[in-house]
Amino acid sequence: MELEESKISTELNLALNTPLDERIKSLDLNVGYIGETDEWELIVKHTGNLEDISIRLGFDYIVLLNGYGIIRIKSALIEELSKSPEIIYIEKPKSIYEEATRIINGYSASCMGFLNRDDNRLTGKGVIVAVIDSGIYYNHPIFWNGDKSKIVQIWDQTEYGNPPTGYNLGVIYDRSDIESGNIITTDSSGHGTAVASIIANIASQADLLIVKLDNRGSSGFPTTISLMMAIDYAIKFAREKNQPLVINLSFGNNYGDHNGNSILEDYIDSVSRVYKTSIIVGTGNDGDSGKHYQFLLGNVGYKQIDFKVDDFETGINLQVWRDYSDIIDVIVRTPSGETIGPLSEFQKIANYNLPDMNISVIYGAPSPINARFETYISIIPKNQYIESGIWNIFLYPKSISNGRIDIWLPVKGSTSSDVSFLYPSEFTTLTIPSTARNVISVGAYDSINDTYAPFSGRGFTVDGVIKPDIVAPGVDIDVALPGGGYGVATGTSFATPFVSAGVAIMMEDGIVSGKDPFFYGERIKAYIIKGARILPGYRVWPNEKLGWGAFCLEDSML
Repeated sequence: MELEESKISTELNLALNTPLDERIKSLDLNVGYIGETDEWELIVKHTGNLEDISIRLGFDYIVLLNGYGIIRIKSALIEELSKSPEIIYIEKPKSIYEEATRIINGYSASCMGFLNRDDNRLTGKGVIVAVIDSGIYYNHPIFWNGDKSKIVQIWDQTEYGNPPTGYNLGVIYDRSDIESGNIITTDSSGHGTAVASIIANIASQADLLIVKLDNRGSSGFPTTISLMMAIDYAIKFAREKNQPLVINLSFGNNYGDHNGNSILEDYIDSVSRVYKTSIIVGTGNDGDSGKHYQFLLGNVGYKQIDFKVDDFETGINLQVWRDYSDIIDVIVRTPSGETIGPLSEFQKIANYNLPDMNISVIYGAPSPINARFETYISIIPKNQYIESGIWNIFLYPKSISNGRIDIWLPVKGSTSSDVSFLYPSEFTTLTIPSTARNVISVGAYDSINDTYAPFSGRGFTVDGVIKPDIVAPGVDIDVALPGGGYGVATGTSFATPFVSAGVAIMMEDGIVSGKDPFFYGERIKAYIIKGARILPGYRVWPNEKLGWGAFCLEDSML
């Protein structure tokens, strides 16, 4: 397939050049493919009108804000699509993963005690908080004020029958449906219920907008397509209601250069400026999982990188990111000693047929949204599992100008066994989209003893942008459970809603009251950074583990 390479994501290019039977066994390559009709669901960035292109090529589409769209197109038409002048960039969807699986000290540690004072009037009233997650157990008492539901609407993307206008999947339930019990929706993992319960407890009169992400694809996980549609819908919904909006995202993945340049992050940064919106994103739980390796490569010698694969692993991929000016050859060695390569960017795509595995390598190209250069390595079993043991990657310099190399393994929870570098890098372990520039990125700390939580995704970005922006309580947090009752949960997923709830309070105080109609986005981030609470034991602020410090609502107010 002769594609316009600069317009096509590296992963999509490899997927289109990988036989279907191999793609199905891979970790991510088949995400977005609909086998019954030989079609792909794709994300596009475009100019002009998608309708004109769809008439010419014959595909279905959903228009998103700011020149983005979701299309469903026959495989045979992707080559022609890539050559259309209106198309800027095309990417296949990627799976995204939940960041974890008593509000003990969390409330007071986040300087929220003033909300309990008799003279306090701040409850988040008039603000919409969108929880885009795994759904919600809407009958839990935490989501009700008397006989009135705190949930203004639920979009269950996994159901059929009544999608919102402009979208092609799911069912919409309004507050009247919720209050009358005329609703069928579940939260099988409990993740969304837990996240939403923290917000509902703090911002008790905020309007909760719940989106249950579609997880019915080939991977069994939600994808970046369902997430982008959810963000798009939340912004349009809030704009229609003329209410300020907070979006809580406690999902992420590792696919990208961790510099804010993925199409998902490009989209989020773009739409964050459309309306009175603040987007709050967890930094993930890969801080100590060994998924990142970073080093400087010189023009002399070579570099060996070792990673281990445990038994019963069904497939993995690696991304090697570098500057386009740096030219290197890559060799891969299996635990049994088979050597593959050298792989050169002049080869573009290489497929290696081993006795028990297929290994595919593709060299990407700089795209209109990212100047960095990617080598993508996919390891696919012929039967059930790839070879376990210690794998080696050798990088041989041919011509080096910059020399920074970053390699990422799949995010924790996405593989069937433990996969990690033997000597991982300590930093830049944030998951995507928390590296987006215009979001408030939230890490976790243990509020019982005011210490960093080792699992929390660490900064900074590859270019040194300060992330996380802030940390919040994320260890042993009281959360609501599906079916009723409470339990405890740990992870940045449960730190993020502390900040989302706090931002709803801040927006009520600024925007809803009329005190400051521009109290959102980067302005509200600046106030949060200024009000951050310094934790003991650190001399340098901001730092890669804790950003600017611990979230302190009272000191961040206008």
